[in-house]
Amino acid sequence: MSSVRNLLPTPLICALTLTVATFASGLPSVSVAQSDLCVNAPPLPESRARTTRVSSIDELNDAISNLRKNSTILLEPGQYKLTRTLSIEVDNVAIRGASNNCSDVVILGPGMDEENHRGIENAFWINANNTAIANLSIGEVYYHTVQINNKSFAPHIYNVRMFNSGQQFVKANPVKFGQGVDNGIVEYSVMEYTNGPSLLNRDNSGTGYTNGVDIHAGKGWRISNNRFKNFHTPDNADHLWNAAVLVWNGASETITENNVFVNVDRAVVYGLEERTFDHRGGVIRNNMISMAPDLYTDLRTRSSDAVISILDSPRTRVLHNTVLTQGNTNLAIELRLDTSGSEVSNNITDAPIEHRQRRFFHQNDNITDARPEWFTNPVTGNLRIKSDVSHGQDKVRAHRYAQFDIDGQRRPRGLRVDIGADEATAANQ
Repeated sequence: MSSVRNLLPTPLICALTLTVATFASGLPSVSVAQSDLCVNAPPLPESRARTTRVSSIDELNDAISNLRKNSTILLEPGQYKLTRTLSIEVDNVAIRGASNNCSDVVILGPGMDEENHRGIENAFWINANNTAIANLSIGEVYYHTVQINNKSFAPHIYNVRMFNSGQQFVKANPVKFGQGVDNGIVEYSVMEYTNGPSLLNRDNSGTGYTNGVDIHAGKGWRISNNRFKNFHTPDNADHLWNAAVLVWNGASETITENNVFVNVDRAVVYGLEERTFDHRGGVIRNNMISMAPDLYTDLRTRSSDAVISILDSPRTRVLHNTVLTQGNTNLAIELRLDTSGSEVSNNITDAPIEHRQRRFFHQNDNITDARPEWFTNPVTGNLRIKSDVSHGQDKVRAHRYAQFDIDGQRRPRGLRVDIGADEATAANQ
């Protein structure tokens, strides 16, 4: 697939395309408020593959042990307390909740900070092609909710709520620099901490070591229509600048679009270290990023950089994002090291956009003096501009790489395009 084709926008409804023929889908009991658990994901097609229905953890373990290619495990509503990691090493398998409500099926680990985890370090361990996980919740896991290993290809996570993961929620491991798990999709999912990240020092990795989606070396990932919440570590943590979405180690052509980030220390980072392109290409578009006032201490703010960072990632586009830092970070969007051929356009922020080394990059039609009162509900991350606010509306021409907004509406609605993630209509304000 050419880089141009890979970057072309996809309407929200087109996210139903799946990589497998069909889908299928702990220890402490968890009581969680039902509000804001799942995003509004379009229903998936009914399964047509070989399907096994399960209703207990013993039945689930047995189904995993007897997996065959092109099969689905369908989980009935209920709570499944893990007694071992769910390892998938067979191609074209789907693990799917029986309903379209992600909170109906809950897979629970022994506890995010439970050092006596009895070997249940991850909820899912994937080493296969075209694995799909959909329509369920996963939480209270010592390391990762989903670990994807380097012999995998095209994993798909759809309508999954992930909560309280000790380190990364979705972790894709590399083979080596520039070679890893390709063509993954994470969409219509929620990743959140209910009471902040873990401060347990695992394997001397340091406290507060977490990310939502951490992709090493993978090509062509799409991370879209998700919600990330409370990825914020305290000042005494060893790791202060974790990204909710981190794609690096020779990765390329990543699309991060239509996501909402609430109270995260960093939202999206492409590239991390200075080498021969730690990331290349890709686009970050139509995301809403909102931070609460005084989330950071003054000391933390003084040493901060930005919530969107392009680090050693040339030919990367940052388009139509809406960022409300409320004074927590010095910058809204930062470029650093080699970002040749990159573009930052049509974004609304309340903080500056800069290149750390003062190198040239293409930028056009950004607004950097936004105010909280412009937006519908910053507390929930709804940064749609209010109907009585004219800032950013009908200002620019449609961009080739951002033809649809965060709601899947085609731009423009009128003669000109709105700046920011949302193309305003009376119905969505």
